[in-house]
Amino acid sequence: MRNVVEHSPSGNKLKYANIAFPLSVDQVFTYSVPLQMDTTLQLGTRVLAPFRGIAQEGVVVERLDETDLAPNIIKNISYCLEETPTFSPDLLALTKWMAEYYVCPWGIALFCAVPSAVRTTKEQKVRLLSGAPAPRGKVQKELVLHLEVEGELSLNQLARRVGISYQKLRPRITALEEKGIVSLDVTHKPKANTLLTSVATLALPPTDIQAAIDLLRREADGSKDSPGPRPGRRRNVAAAKHAEILQHLLDEGDPLTTADLTKRVNSSVSLLRTLERRGFLHITRAQATRNPLSSEPIAATQPFHLNPAQSIALAEIQNILTSQATEHPPTFLLHGVTGSGKTEVYMQAMTEVLEKGKSVIVLVPEISLTPQAASRFVGRFGERVALLHSRLSDGERYDQWHRIRKGEADIVIGPRSAVFAPVKELGMLIIDEEHSDSYKSDTVPRYHARDVAQKRGRLANCPVLLGSATPSLESFHHAKNGSYRLLSLPDRVLDRKMPDVHIVDMRTELKKGNKTIFSDVLRNSIEERLERQEQIILFLNRRGHSTHVSCRTCGYVERCENCSISLTFHFETKHLVCHHCGDKRPTHPTCPQCGSSVIRYFGLGTEKVEQEVRKAFPQARIKRFDADSTARKNAHQQILRTFEQQEIDILIGTQMVSKGLDFPNVTLVGVIAADTSLNLPDFRASEQTFSLLTQVAGRSGRAEIEGKVIIQTYMPEHYCISAAQKHDYLSFYAQEVEARGELRYPPFSHVGTLLLRGKDEKQVEEAAQAVRDQLQIWQTDQTSAAQPDEKKEDVGETEVEILGPAPAPLSKIEGKFRWHFLLRSNSVERISQLLKHITDEPPAAIKWNTIEFVIDIDPTSIL
Repeated sequence: MRNVVEHSPSGNKLKYANIAFPLSVDQVFTYSVPLQMDTTLQLGTRVLAPFRGIAQEGVVVERLDETDLAPNIIKNISYCLEETPTFSPDLLALTKWMAEYYVCPWGIALFCAVPSAVRTTKEQKVRLLSGAPAPRGKVQKELVLHLEVEGELSLNQLARRVGISYQKLRPRITALEEKGIVSLDVTHKPKANTLLTSVATLALPPTDIQAAIDLLRREADGSKDSPGPRPGRRRNVAAAKHAEILQHLLDEGDPLTTADLTKRVNSSVSLLRTLERRGFLHITRAQATRNPLSSEPIAATQPFHLNPAQSIALAEIQNILTSQATEHPPTFLLHGVTGSGKTEVYMQAMTEVLEKGKSVIVLVPEISLTPQAASRFVGRFGERVALLHSRLSDGERYDQWHRIRKGEADIVIGPRSAVFAPVKELGMLIIDEEHSDSYKSDTVPRYHARDVAQKRGRLANCPVLLGSATPSLESFHHAKNGSYRLLSLPDRVLDRKMPDVHIVDMRTELKKGNKTIFSDVLRNSIEERLERQEQIILFLNRRGHSTHVSCRTCGYVERCENCSISLTFHFETKHLVCHHCGDKRPTHPTCPQCGSSVIRYFGLGTEKVEQEVRKAFPQARIKRFDADSTARKNAHQQILRTFEQQEIDILIGTQMVSKGLDFPNVTLVGVIAADTSLNLPDFRASEQTFSLLTQVAGRSGRAEIEGKVIIQTYMPEHYCISAAQKHDYLSFYAQEVEARGELRYPPFSHVGTLLLRGKDEKQVEEAAQAVRDQLQIWQTDQTSAAQPDEKKEDVGETEVEILGPAPAPLSKIEGKFRWHFLLRSNSVERISQLLKHITDEPPAAIKWNTIEFVIDIDPTSIL
């Protein structure tokens, strides 16, 4: 990482700081520290500093007493955004490791570790300059007129006023700036702030308040002397309400917001003001916490009695938590079948950590699981629990994050980004459903939360607990060779049976003349469950209605203009949608190529399954649970709550229904098509299929009633499907790991991918060839530079095998052509170093303004 100095014609300070910005360049920049900041500016503090003409938010990553550069050419830090650093020393070290491991700039790694709600946001305002010359041109005159009438306006406001796009407005504003007519000012403001609200508190001791309540109740009944009402007298409603308000405050013991209090007693604020004037209560402004769980009444729970396998697993974890060993605590892999009580082991292990005054981070793979998981932990641990996920409002994320940083919450639950939660005294990290590819980020830095959690655990000297019914091959391999400690829960709790799994060969159904999406056995099983008022989950890992639309006359297929794939038809919106770039357009009534009206819709998605289910079972209450039906805030929670209350008979979903959900009345799971991902050109295809089938099957029969699973497939002989039928992870692992070993895929190596993409296909191909040549030169140089005493076989073991370049399986997405490399080695560090050479010293032949590089270390998909 290079150290670059931002220069200035003035400013001569004795102390300096290196700042990392969220930029695509892997550099830190040196600034001088103003004297007034010198004693307060700490490592990890967010600051504003001038960068390329504007103020930019960055993070102080190093303090310097001196520099070799002339102090009078270094710019000053403009503003310190906080007294307490956002980033602890551990988080600074963690993000630095991420930058090196995942080959990305440190500043980008830093800012991915903090919710956007905590950071500042830029605000650009256009201001009319006094004495400015008259503008020319119709649009310029209209812009100036709006500024004269309304004063400062943002770019978006101006674009709306004159009715043009932001992209077309920007050059016109630049032209006005160059003529000295307007000024474009950039300011920073917090994206979210502390919320203040009015609260009511009692102003007198409890005994005096109780006496006042008794008096008010007598007034309400028409008598100040007798406890009973007097006949013929009207009830004093105001006095009754006053008594009710005071009683609520007395019972609560803590302050109540005026909004909550007036809602409870169905009154107005004026009644509270009357009580304030009479000296019974105070109304003040106080900080309010926006709690995403505040509207959910959650019953308290007590620890359950553990079965022998759970007790053994918990004892091993507790032994590490109570030991005084100096070496790094281990990573545990809790391998337990679905319904084996892994969550109860988590919670009882957490109790041990919390009693020591330390904190716990619990990761769940899907945002949809966060509310259900949170309710379990809140039921056990109360208000100590905080949530962190992207579906929260900015205000909720801001408050939850600050609760965690202040130590008001010592349990954090959320998806992968919660691994960065600013907890005090981290004592354990738990990753539920650790096999899930949802833990892998698809944006820079492309980190895997499981690996980041283990690094954070080492920095905090605390154990990491991974849990899954279908562990990733890498994790189980580590457990087998002793790198992880393996804990097993082979049976369901309370001796409940695993569900019976039936495999249906859809080829046989076709021969019988059954062309519907339901095999006979699935249709009959659904009817039986509906008669018994039991619930059903139907699973298909593909959303939409039809996977492609084509003309039966000429063969024309509706394809995305930006991507090399067909468009998916969505029935609800009547649009064709690309699931890669998001482009959408209406359907054509006739073929755009030949004009034929014989347009047919092929393939199957969750929307079409929903239609077919409604036709076949019109009496059933049906709901779809996928990315389309849960797009709005809290939709996940509302659907799952309705299903839990048994107001839905059949839930149709994608992989969102396969992970961690626990509904005791679900006794049938139907997999509509088990083969959707099995034949993808990806070495993880079998593993992902087995995990999905096993996990979704585990949603059935989790209570007293035995469950049943029906898997429909055209490949019943495949080993991942037969292993899923027997709930036999060990059998699947043995066959899959043998196949991986023959091809040297993980867990027997590390892999990294390098993707080149650009709008010109020829340029992308030429750039890929240039990169290949450069990689081979560096590979040769690294081998030649090996130490003389290094054994040749050791060098070979860490050598990077370079496969490619070749067109990516999805050769065009979002209008950009894609070529890729796959790099394989026993040393992930060597892969990272080799790819970093490309970012630091790109081949001279490549036009970098037209070619984009995407680096992914330990990818979960190579598509």
